[in-house]
Parts: sequence; structure tokens; C-alpha cells
Amino acid sequence: LPYAYLTPLQAAVGVVQKGLRPKIPKQTHPKLTELLEKCWQQDPAQRPDFADIIEMLNQLIHEVGEDERRKDKHGGYFSGLRKGHR
Repeated sequence: LPYAYLTPLQAAVGVVQKGLRPKIPKQTHPKLTELLEKCWQQDPAQRPDFADIIEMLNQLIHEVGEDERRKDKHGGYFSGLRKGHR
């Protein structure tokens, strides 16, 4: 839960007035990090619209799926799990 150490009012004020944002974990896909940061722009005109967000997420799903298929061919983590369930 982001900002668990703050009251809801403190969190809202921090986000609006001080640009407070949750920490993005290091293992987050770089394109997802980029999308989050675009959505967090202080100026609403700088944020992507919903159609653009959907397009970016669909591209990310495709890219992550391709990465997983490559890992399967080379014995990645999920390949062992999938092989056990075939």
C-alpha cells in the first residue's frame, strides 16, 4: 500500500502539492516505468490519454510475451513451470 505511513489527506496533499510518487521497484519493466512516469506528470496536458495508455500496455504485453517465449527456448524460469504442467 503506497504511503501507508501517511493519512489519506497527507498522501493527497503530498501528491498534488509536492509531487509525491510511489517508488517503482527496480525489477519493473523499463517501458512500464516509462508509462507510469508519463501518467504521473504534474501537467495534465503532458499525460497520455486513455487510448494511448491502452496501446502502450498492449505493446508491453506483446513484448513481455516475446521475452517469455525466448526464455522458454533457453530454459528460463517459467519454462520449467510450464513443462511440468503440459
